[in-house]
Amino acid sequence: MGEESAGDGNADRRGRFSPAARLQAAQTRPRERWALTIAAAAVGLGLATVHWGGLVAGGALVGLCWPTFRRALVAGLAFGVVALAAFAGRLALAGTFGHSLGMGPLLAISVAVPLVAGPLGASARGLFPDAA
Repeated sequence: MGEESAGDGNADRRGRFSPAARLQAAQTRPRERWALTIAAAAVGLGLATVHWGGLVAGGALVGLCWPTFRRALVAGLAFGVVALAAFAGRLALAGTFGHSLGMGPLLAISVAVPLVAGPLGASARGLFPDAA
């Protein structure tokens, strides 16, 4: 019940604690927004190592950290680029990066999927109003 303080930015109009109000408050504070974005990207990359759907989930998590829909889509695209770079790094560490470049259509798919899945997941930000 101590969380019901209306002045801390974590309460809704009636003074009740609301996760949506807490998220909106974090979206408007740059330090918290970047910390949440980094944490969300780490969780998304972890999920992406298990299944490709983790790319969509990671894009959604990253997108929810940003105050507007447009910024969320850009953050989702950036998450896709980071995921692609992490994948290329894993291939390079394994010594198979050069071989994977000659795989033709499979290479195109492995590049396109993170670049589409990140913004697709980030479009979940459109379900919430923009932060003030």
